[in-house]
Amino acid sequence: MIDSDSTDNTVSLARKAGAKVYHNPWPGYGPQKNYGLELARGNWALFIDADEEVTPKLAQEIKSTINQWNDNTKEPKYFWFKIVTIFLGKPLNHLYGHNLRLFKKGTAKWTDAKVHEQVVRVNNETMEQFNNSTINLNDTDTTILSNPLLHHSHVTISSYLKKMHHYTSLDAEEMAQTDRHRSGRTMSASWTLPWHLSARQFIKLYLYRKGILDGYAGLMWSLLSSYYEFEMAQKYLKNNNLTLS
Repeated sequence: MIDSDSTDNTVSLARKAGAKVYHNPWPGYGPQKNYGLELARGNWALFIDADEEVTPKLAQEIKSTINQWNDNTKEPKYFWFKIVTIFLGKPLNHLYGHNLRLFKKGTAKWTDAKVHEQVVRVNNETMEQFNNSTINLNDTDTTILSNPLLHHSHVTISSYLKKMHHYTSLDAEEMAQTDRHRSGRTMSASWTLPWHLSARQFIKLYLYRKGILDGYAGLMWSLLSSYYEFEMAQKYLKNNNLTLS
């Protein structure tokens, strides 16, 4: 486990559970994960956040997957997890996402993006990333594990908003540098952008992704995600010296 100046009982609980704890001042999301990648001694790297839970079924699937691909004659694989978020105490069974969390050491690393960092393919000897090397969900050398990883998200809306304000600032800074949305789409600094992104996000989550079937928690998640896009775009416009008026 890697700790970056936590103020709760995380370190003591981890040590009590038998984990080895390393301390590293916060360098950013991707760099912190790459720090852990360098420390890892095994052939495989599995990335789990403190608020996530590996169920017994997922643990067994991970073990069998690693055993299956330990044959060095086989092409390295990148394994995506189905992430089911527990929000306001309810699982969002329809609004699940996917994240790349398991890969063979020496085949990939994380980018240095301020937020929403991604995994890229690297040269096994130099660890330098290849051109156009971002690993996407439907690439031929990727697979999705069937059992979900549980993400225990916020139990109150106020705690979600507190974290959201920080993330939208990071996202806006990244967009200002690249003029691209985290989805990869090119952004234009227009005053209509917050409204466009917000409406698009709500329609996508609540209707297209069927968040409506996740009840009240699905509605609130869709609304808050929509507001996330609105606030992020506002901050992006501010960074480009534009406003909504």
